[in-house]
Amino acid sequence: MNIGAHISSAGNFARAAENASKLDLSCVQFFSRNPRGGKQRSISDEEISAWHKAVAKAELDPVVLHSPYTVNLASDRPRVVEFSRQIIVEDLRLCRRLGASDYVIHPGSATGGDRQKGMVQITEGINEAIAQSPSDSDCGVRIVFELMSGAGNELGSRLHEMKTLLSGICSPEVLGFCLDTCHCWVRGYQLASRKGLESFLTAFDRVLGLHRLTVVHLNDSHYPFASRRDRHARLGEGELGRKGISNVINHSRLRHLPFILEVPVDEERQYQKQADLARSWRR
Repeated sequence: MNIGAHISSAGNFARAAENASKLDLSCVQFFSRNPRGGKQRSISDEEISAWHKAVAKAELDPVVLHSPYTVNLASDRPRVVEFSRQIIVEDLRLCRRLGASDYVIHPGSATGGDRQKGMVQITEGINEAIAQSPSDSDCGVRIVFELMSGAGNELGSRLHEMKTLLSGICSPEVLGFCLDTCHCWVRGYQLASRKGLESFLTAFDRVLGLHRLTVVHLNDSHYPFASRRDRHARLGEGELGRKGISNVINHSRLRHLPFILEVPVDEERQYQKQADLARSWRR
């Protein structure tokens, strides 16, 4: 089972790889910068070299970069949209330096209430980022839209919305999707039953193509089914429970994917217990 966690990379990327290795993880995800936004810190070639050595030693694969929460291409504030575009371009460059295969991003929230305009802004922003990337198909970096919970004016919680985004991307081959088990559960996708999960995956394959599903964020949910309220819980301690999590990690069409823990922990070493628990539920 390829399981990892969202690890802090504050101040030193190599330390994130080393910590993931100490926790017996086989893949890793971390923020590209402060999750609340701000300017990207200066990253030396020496730090990048140390990072690559640490990743090779830990045998971490894949390496997943997550955008900061402040990215919102669907905002009704032009300055927010422009800064979001700048962050994405810079983060994709960082992905290439780090050798990260996937760049996970929340599609955005239509803060002004115009969802259609927000969708257009998202595709325009992603297309601009692709246009500023190298011509060799972005050097292997996938831009991965995360399926959302549907809270407020969030975009990208429904498959048809993701299909609209996919249709507007100039180079759809660089686009992937991330299934967050908490988000999908509270949006109304029944993952806790085998029949419900199978129905969801069949619809996903028909609308988006399961070959585009590249990452799973493995989280239980504090809130009940279809509540559209996003709050992660530790595995087995939420509404999805052991049954729902087991359905996902053991499904034949999902078990080959990397599973990234984003559960609440007081300290990162608790990720190891959560990873071991998931492994114990694997059949």
